[in-house]
Amino acid sequence: MDDLAWGTDAELTDEQFYNREEDISLIKTLLESTSTGSAPTLMIAGIRGVGKTVLLKKIKKELENNYLICYADLSATSGYQMGNLTEMGIMIHFYECWMESCKNKGFSKILNKVKRQLTTKNFGIREFVDAGGYPIPIPKAEDDYKKLSKFVLELPQLIYEDHSDEIKGSILIIDEFQVLKDLGDRLNTFLWFLRSVIQSQKNVAYVFSGSVNSRDSITEQIAGKDGAFGGRMLNIEIHPFTKQTVQNYLNEKLPSLNLDDGGFERFYKCTNGIPFYVNTFAKLLPTDILLDENKVKKEFKRTLPLIAVHLSNQWNRLTLQEQNIITTIINGPIKRKDIANKLNITPGSLSKPLNKLQKLELIELNEVGYDIAEPILKAWLKKEYEEKGVFPFRSV
Repeated sequence: MDDLAWGTDAELTDEQFYNREEDISLIKTLLESTSTGSAPTLMIAGIRGVGKTVLLKKIKKELENNYLICYADLSATSGYQMGNLTEMGIMIHFYECWMESCKNKGFSKILNKVKRQLTTKNFGIREFVDAGGYPIPIPKAEDDYKKLSKFVLELPQLIYEDHSDEIKGSILIIDEFQVLKDLGDRLNTFLWFLRSVIQSQKNVAYVFSGSVNSRDSITEQIAGKDGAFGGRMLNIEIHPFTKQTVQNYLNEKLPSLNLDDGGFERFYKCTNGIPFYVNTFAKLLPTDILLDENKVKKEFKRTLPLIAVHLSNQWNRLTLQEQNIITTIINGPIKRKDIANKLNITPGSLSKPLNKLQKLELIELNEVGYDIAEPILKAWLKKEYEEKGVFPFRSV
C-alpha cells in the first residue's frame, strides 16, 4: 500500500515517518538528561527541506507525556511576517507558547498564578490582551521590557518547580531560528541576554533549529567559539538521505513506483536525497510503468514548476536587482566584484541585496564566490530560459 507523504507535510503519521532512528535516539537521549538537572542546549541544523521540523515534531510527540514542551516557530510570528521582528514580539511568542502548553497539560492553576505575578512584579504593564483565555502583558517602557523578558524566560523553570511531580522538565524548541537575523545589530545583544537568563536553569532544555550551514553568520554568533552559546551548545546536523536510504524508502512507501537502475540514479540526482523533493517528485511520477533515466529526466522537466512552486513564489517577490544577481551566478560561483561588473553597478551597492538573498537561503557564499544554494531553483530558472529564451523576471 502506498503511504508516501507530500513534501509540504510538516507533521507525519508514524506510518509515513521513515528512518532517522539514530538522530531521534541521540536527540531524545540528550533532552532526557533534563530530568537529572543537567539540561542541554542543542542546535539542530540542516539545509531547507531536509526534514528538521518533521523530526522535531516527532520527538516532541514522543516526549510530551513526561515533559512540558513549547514549540515556537519564529517564522510564524506576526512581527517576522510583517517585516518587523522585535525582541518584544519574540518574548510574547514564547509566552503564548508556554501558556498554550500549560493549557494542553491541564496546568490551569498556573494561568492565574502567572497573572498575579505579572501584576505584582516591579515593572509596568500598559494593558493585558486576551489570547484564547490567557493574558498577554504589554509593557509600558523599554526597562519594563527587559524585566518582563527575564520573567518570560524564567517561566519554564518556575512551571517545572510547581509541577515537578507531573513532569520531568521543560523543553523550548525554537524553530526557524535563522529569522533572528532580522534583528540586525540587536541580534548579538539579544543572544547574550538570552544566555544570561537561561544558563543557570537546571530543568529547562533549549533546542535551536534552522535551515543554516556551518558557514552561516548566525551559526557563528550563536554557537561559535566567541558566540553567545559557544562552548555549551551541542551541534547536530541533519543530512539528506543516502542513495540506499532513498531506494529502501521508495520500495517500502511507494512500491508501485517502478524505477530501473538508470531511472533511480536520475531520480536521486534530481532530488539530492532531500526528503522534501524526494516526496514531492515521487508523488508526481506515474506509477506501474517502467521509468528509465530518460523518462525520469522528462518527468522532472514536466513537473518542475510543481516541485519548485514554493521557490518560484519566492522568486516573484524579489526585486529585479535581486533576480538579476541570481541569474548572473546561475552557471557557477562568482565573486562580488565580478557580479558588479556584469550588472554595471558598484560592488558596494550589492551589500543589501546579497545579504537578503542569503537570509532567504537562495544563495550562499563559499570560498570561490556567491553561488545559488537551491539546486531546484537553478533547474527551474534554466528550464524557463530554455523554453522561453528569457528568465521569468516578471510574472503575469
